Amino acid sequence: MYRSKPDIYEMLDTLSLEMKEELLEYLKADIAAAKAAPKGSYLEEQWTEIERLIENLRYEPYIDDQVEIDEIWDICDKMIKSGELKNESWKTRERVIKSIIEDEYYDYYGVSDPMKDLFKALMITQEEKLKIADLIYKTGSDYMKKDGAELYKECGQQEKYYTYVEEHLEKKEKPYMELINYYKTVNPAKAVEIAELGMKKCKDDQTDIFIFLIECARKEEDKNKEAKLLTSAKLRSAVNFSKVKAALEKAGQ
Repeated sequence: MYRSKPDIYEMLDTLSLEMKEELLEYLKADIAAAKAAPKGSYLEEQWTEIERLIENLRYEPYIDDQVEIDEIWDICDKMIKSGELKNESWKTRERVIKSIIEDEYYDYYGVSDPMKDLFKALMITQEEKLKIADLIYKTGSDYMKKDGAELYKECGQQEKYYTYVEEHLEKKEKPYMELINYYKTVNPAKAVEIAELGMKKCKDDQTDIFIFLIECARKEEDKNKEAKLLTSAKLRSAVNFSKVKAALEKAGQ
């Protein structure tokens, strides 16, 4: 949320001499404490700088091409390429990951791409990736859950990934075919169910969905169903019927 950035020097003019002296003593103590504090790890120091830059961006009424955005890109890129992240403790890496999840890759501030890259680089083991996938599903937004599902897939928990895909089927053919290709060996009836749903909901392209359903009808030797599907495929603008014919001719060889 945008906040008007105060002008520190203008604010000083509003302070009495006594208040300025109190502020000076406070600043001296704060600086001394900062200098005496133990040095943070590589990741901690770099992340502190990113947080400072994000805080500056919070004062901007519009996020466009502020220099802080480029600086955050550079810091993330430098960290990923440094090879130092693998030496950081899981506790430190997890703390940064949680911040990235809570702020949805800091997308509002125009730095989601470098944050996504850093997010991936901060997870090293399969165990860590599964832990973060669970965390995303527990606390993350739906925007984040897509990447949580990808982590499940990467870690071999296919059912959780495909459950997510099935729950988010919309107008694009690709997710339908991804599910069909997965289920056609482990659960053929489920694959057909997904394909039939795609016939109703998919809008961009239904060609491969029809090829699958027609091939299923052929395997079942259901001539009536095959004929109906072919007729429907010819009439649909979302189906490339030439591709359907070519695929069926190839399968029949």
